[in-house]
Amino acid sequence: MFAIDNIKAVIDVYGGALPLAFLMAITFAIFGIFVVLKRMVFIGVTLSEVAACGVAFALIYELPPFMGAALFCLAVVAILAYPYELSKLPRDTVLGTIFIFASGMGILLVASSGFGLEKVKAILYGNLLFASTGDVLTICAVMIPALLMLLIFFRPILYSFLDRESALSLGINVWRYELLFFVFLGLTVAAASRIAGVMLVFCYLVVPAAIALLLSRNMIPGIFLACFFSVLTTILGVMTSYQADLPPNQLIAVISCCFFVIAMLHNHIKNRWTRSRAAVISVALSLLFIWGLSGLTVAGESADSSAFVASPSLSARSEAADPVNKVSTEALASATGRPCELPHDWPAIVDDVEQALANDAATGVGKARAALTLNPPMFFAEQLNEIIARHETQPEPTSQ
Repeated sequence: MFAIDNIKAVIDVYGGALPLAFLMAITFAIFGIFVVLKRMVFIGVTLSEVAACGVAFALIYELPPFMGAALFCLAVVAILAYPYELSKLPRDTVLGTIFIFASGMGILLVASSGFGLEKVKAILYGNLLFASTGDVLTICAVMIPALLMLLIFFRPILYSFLDRESALSLGINVWRYELLFFVFLGLTVAAASRIAGVMLVFCYLVVPAAIALLLSRNMIPGIFLACFFSVLTTILGVMTSYQADLPPNQLIAVISCCFFVIAMLHNHIKNRWTRSRAAVISVALSLLFIWGLSGLTVAGESADSSAFVASPSLSARSEAADPVNKVSTEALASATGRPCELPHDWPAIVDDVEQALANDAATGVGKARAALTLNPPMFFAEQLNEIIARHETQPEPTSQ
């Protein structure tokens, strides 16, 4: 199973990105319950693709990524707010058209920008490890009010989504609450798109909610179950990513789908046999799956150790010197100057700072301070802060 030392190391490496991932997981899980009940699952991937297109647009024109993603998502929300129940055109048709347009436009924007392949991957897939302080502030500023909105207007939104006609007969302004829901959904997707990416946002919106609705017929327990599975898969994905050198976002998505399969088996067994037997089998399968993840972790560590021995440049910055301070392959690649997935080439910046330190400590510290003003991802910000602290505390060399 996962070692305590590795848990501490994961907390050290991911830092503020971990609570940020939990906040995203919980927020999207709750929104996902309404999305699945409304049978609008496709809205998740559409908004995610639109947000990625907005991020690409913002990077090209040197705007804040959230601004571009939010503008694009709110434009789509305005289109989706139209009452398609009164139209011959289904909402899914409009969603599909928007998805195709956003996918094509995103590729066209990226192709005309001169971005490298790694930046394209960053826009489409994101990476929790590269969350910056600005990302933390943006996501908290959007998702906490979104959760409060769902808490305050829970009943009217639920009635509007479950039974539109009954809600209208009760005097509920269905259009207003649907618009409010979609606006906050668009803003949350826009805020999370840069570090979560299209796949993880879509996963958080759909899979935990689907698992919860398979396991519970009541709304409130279903919400708690969705939040539980969303956080659980995030923890397992981050831990396995750290120890087995795999991308965290994609691992979280795959693990979520595996739990969905277990939930489907549980539902099938419960219908054929008894609830207690289904619970025992599904719990056993879940524990076996988690044990399998830890086995994958051990295999990943063995492969890593041979890679570190074969590559001196990696071992100088990796777990070869200290097993507790190991980072994932993507973090190691960042530390060795390979192409970066960020608008700024942070690995090259950190390498430049270290080269300057070798020549003159004051110049290197000055470059590190200047780099910190560019709002680096927390992983690189910690490296720069450590460089500054280490060289500021060193005594000045005495002249002979």
